[in-house]
Amino acid sequence: MALSVDIQKQLGDFRLEVRFETGDETLALLGASGCGKSVTLKCIAGILTPDEGHIELDGVTLYDSAARIDLPPQRRRVGYLFQQYALFPNMTVRQNIAAAVRDKSRRQTEVAEKLRQFQLEAVADQKPGQLSGGQQQRCALARILASEPKAILLDEPFSALDSYLKYQLELELADTLGGFPGTVLWVSHDRGEVFRNCRRVCVIDRGRSQPVTTLEE
Repeated sequence: MALSVDIQKQLGDFRLEVRFETGDETLALLGASGCGKSVTLKCIAGILTPDEGHIELDGVTLYDSAARIDLPPQRRRVGYLFQQYALFPNMTVRQNIAAAVRDKSRRQTEVAEKLRQFQLEAVADQKPGQLSGGQQQRCALARILASEPKAILLDEPFSALDSYLKYQLELELADTLGGFPGTVLWVSHDRGEVFRNCRRVCVIDRGRSQPVTTLEE
């Protein structure tokens, strides 16, 4: 699979001009707060619409301004892990995961598998407000993977967590992503986090992307 992004977006005085391509890997989008990293993810996911450009995932055009193509988020096969996880607060862990399963005939089997995989069986019938930060993140990831995405977007996945939780959850997240057969975009402003989890990086500086490069470079 491959993701190709070439977009422009004007938001008030801020202009986003981002261009990069990536394959089956974890690519970091690295930059200071306010540089346009989250805006880029939202454009890929279909939450925001670019002013112009092209986005393609695994040979499918998600957005093309010239051809007037703009697929809705639910048709893009993109999993988005928000900073605050965006779980349904009135649903249990089990129900949150079930809501994402595409094949309804396999819903119970898929939910049971994800509960086991993410060690959520003991809290399956609890609601997000009853969970720890780590459990909420695991539930959000389980829900994303249950939707069978072709790309996963991580928007500063540890920003909502206490510092003592970060190391363990970073290990768990890296282990989970290691078996994912698609593209992962990992947004961060933490160079150490990027060096531990990604092999290549695209720096975004004041709305403009730099060429994708290796960590060594």
